[in-house]
Amino acid sequence: MMTPPPDLYSLVLILAPTRPATVGATVGHQAHAAFLSAIRESDPVLAEMLHQPNAPVRPFTVSPLWGAGPARDGRVYLTPETTCFLRFTVLHPLIYERLMSRFLRDDALPVLQLGAATLQVQEIRVTPGSHPWAGYTSWGQLAAGAPPDQEITLEFASPTAFGFGQKEWGKKVVILPDPALVFGSLLRSWNHLAPSSLQVDREAITAYLEEHVVIQRIRRLETRIQEFRHAPQVGFVGQVTYGLMGADDWARRVLNALADLAFYCGVGMKTAMGMGQCRALRPD
Repeated sequence: MMTPPPDLYSLVLILAPTRPATVGATVGHQAHAAFLSAIRESDPVLAEMLHQPNAPVRPFTVSPLWGAGPARDGRVYLTPETTCFLRFTVLHPLIYERLMSRFLRDDALPVLQLGAATLQVQEIRVTPGSHPWAGYTSWGQLAAGAPPDQEITLEFASPTAFGFGQKEWGKKVVILPDPALVFGSLLRSWNHLAPSSLQVDREAITAYLEEHVVIQRIRRLETRIQEFRHAPQVGFVGQVTYGLMGADDWARRVLNALADLAFYCGVGMKTAMGMGQCRALRPD
């Protein structure tokens, strides 16, 4: 049987500043702008579509700038000797094609602009195993390869939170790794982006979540601030192990597939601006 072509991609961009510069410690909104700028150079219409406000689910994510060293007063000092990386994920082959056509267009190494910092893209890693945060897969592989494991451990690597809209007293945000919120976010992404033949019964899996999924272990869970242009946003990071207590192989396979999807779509709010970077930690 032929392996289906990938639908979902995680690209790790190995970066080095062209000159000394100081940037924000998270730069999520600037990474968002850099991603859209790269798409715009290849396909302005697609970039405009991806930039539309209030999209229910965005088919891409960006990470914070990782590996740049410790921050001081919310800022990171970069030098040409600094090697850091940024991660883009895309959940549609067309977006991946447009992004790569921008990066592979010239003989010279491409650059990204993050605020005052110009960073040279020294390498792009996509192949599974080339970097812990790189990889690709298809919707069919996610569905077919999901095991009926009774435990799922998720690592929340950047601040994660769940937004519930504007209230009369302000914006309601929840910063707890509640199973219904975490897997509910992943289920929305799956049913919005996956082929119709792979849609999940929302009512059935939600009922299983509410009755049978519990938090079994928590490791290094803490709150952390993600800086944005207008206001900071608090979220949680750390590792959480969920127990799937009901003996239902169908539901367990669905939740394990959603856990693997987290690597590509992120969890919660503002995943296109650096929040909600997440991956399932599987036994070797």
